[in-house]
Amino acid sequence: MESAISIEQFREELRSWKAELSSIKEEIRDFEQHLEQLSTKRLPKDLLAEVEHFQNLFICQKEVIDKLRHDLPDSRHKVENIFHSLRQMNESSNWESSTEGLEGRMDTFRKIYIEIKQDFHRFEADWY
Repeated sequence: MESAISIEQFREELRSWKAELSSIKEEIRDFEQHLEQLSTKRLPKDLLAEVEHFQNLFICQKEVIDKLRHDLPDSRHKVENIFHSLRQMNESSNWESSTEGLEGRMDTFRKIYIEIKQDFHRFEADWY
């Protein structure tokens, strides 16, 4: 019974991460539209450089999202195979510690994205 619950928890964690990544990618698209609107105006050179800086940051963040999303299994079969492989590698620990590689990557992505988002909001506040 413990194993079935753990597999379900693992699946739910993966679903949660996928939803979060999709939401962030949509938010980035909105930010990119704001930048596009701003770039159509006559802007000083230093402001154009900042627009380009954020465009590049958002491109990089979308690439990270795509890589993370690619590494998260989709099919039930893949999820179960990964789960069982992780369980065999870490029989003495729970599934959370077994998934810390993916979880660590998600945490790192979140921290970086939050910083970029805060910087972008400050930028928008100054120029909108």
